[in-house]
Amino acid sequence: MAKKTQPRYRKFIGFLYIGISAILIYTLAINAIRVVHQRSQLIQLQEKKAELEKEKEALAKEVELLNDDDYVARYARDNWIFSEDGEEVIKLPDSKK
Repeated sequence: MAKKTQPRYRKFIGFLYIGISAILIYTLAINAIRVVHQRSQLIQLQEKKAELEKEKEALAKEVELLNDDDYVARYARDNWIFSEDGEEVIKLPDSKK
């Protein structure tokens, strides 16, 4: 009788090992998928960071230029049609059409 209980015990242990292995493989696959997804997110965020740093540099240059009164006056005349004293401004239609 002792010999018959031993094979059942070994079968149980075998199924237990197979079950544990399946769970570990599943966990490994889920973590691998998560890592791949996070790497793609990291690449996207690094690209966005580079774009924002360029934009920050451009804005810093613009702020520096806006501290110059001559530049501010020229910028206002070019973009908002401000005029100096005694000057008339005529807006011409766009010729790019």
